[in-house]
Amino acid sequence: MKRRSAWLWAFLGVAALLNLAPFLYQVGLSLAPPERIFASPWPFAGFTLEHYRYVLGKLPFGLYVWNTLVFALGVSLGHLLLSLLAAYAFVRYRFPLQEALFALFLVSLMVPFVVTYLPSYLLVAQLGLLNTFPGLILPMLTAGYGVFLLRQHFRHFPREVLEAALVDGADGLALLFRVLAPASLPTLVALFLIALIGAWNQFVWPGLVANRPEMYVLTVAVQRFAGGEGGSAWGPLMAASVLATLPAFLLFLLFRRTVLETFMEGGVRA
Repeated sequence: MKRRSAWLWAFLGVAALLNLAPFLYQVGLSLAPPERIFASPWPFAGFTLEHYRYVLGKLPFGLYVWNTLVFALGVSLGHLLLSLLAAYAFVRYRFPLQEALFALFLVSLMVPFVVTYLPSYLLVAQLGLLNTFPGLILPMLTAGYGVFLLRQHFRHFPREVLEAALVDGADGLALLFRVLAPASLPTLVALFLIALIGAWNQFVWPGLVANRPEMYVLTVAVQRFAGGEGGSAWGPLMAASVLATLPAFLLFLLFRRTVLETFMEGGVRA
């Protein structure tokens, strides 16, 4: 049994290392002296922060972080609120075509957001919302996964607690925001983080809708830097990529247990 467990740990360790290797290599290149980057496949003999100083001096990173933060928070909070209200309605009330409507939410899970880029872009352009935060955020407020996850969670909530709250006079939104939501806080936090990290790493949609420099998010700013003056400056380009990736990476590390438990809960209760 111990031997089997050791093999399992070894396999998982190798798999984790293979997944992390590109990011670790990127971090290493961002800290390597310029003359070492192409000197060998292992250019880590030396340490410098020169590339980070160059990037932070050339690019308005504070503005890009602010744009990304507003975009990611808008998407994640909107996604969470819509999911919460829709899931509660599906669990608490009975109405015509309920199952058909829920099936439509599930179908939306099968439609990747990328295939809606063109109609969403045209709609945003018609509304005059290009290069604005509402234009960035509103088309991304699809909540199929969140509705599915929270509906499954609410369905298994202890009925006795709900009945006691009803006896105390809590109903409608009071039941949702005073009983269900506080008791489901870990699941809501995990759903919020999943949406936040997904929005933080978005590239194509922000690149389409927000193409003015003052509206760049971090991913778009790094791509524009790579296509311009950073195209031949590999060290600064690696440093810019690390700075763009690091917040989402740290968020996941901090809350990984909550996020993974919620994923497992959604899979088990599906």
